[in-house]
Amino acid sequence: MSIHHDPPRLGGDASWDAEADLMTHIVSGSQTAFAQLYDLTCTRVFGLILSVIDAKAAAEEILQDTYVHAWSHAREFTAFRGSACEWISEIARWRANERLLAADSTATTGETVGDGLDGPLRRLSA
Repeated sequence: MSIHHDPPRLGGDASWDAEADLMTHIVSGSQTAFAQLYDLTCTRVFGLILSVIDAKAAAEEILQDTYVHAWSHAREFTAFRGSACEWISEIARWRANERLLAADSTATTGETVGDGLDGPLRRLSA
């Protein structure tokens, strides 16, 4: 008889389990679960974005883009790599940094940078 053990989680707790359960329901298309996850995580994620982008309107756009991405890519979330909030925070961090790079690029060259889903974020989501 074989006993299956999940990989150990670093810092796992009840909120981690709740977020993972919500992600399972989100993958199935539950808008209620998505709203609950948003309520649990949006304050931390928005604070993170504001620490990178010091413009409230831009930070709100990034927050919205982040959660749209999380909804449409929920199947890519894997709990053993971190909590849902950590996963969403990584998406937000990449989007905020890409916004800064785009602004810097536009200011110096007049050209724009991609949507933030190239390179590291695409690898993170895979």
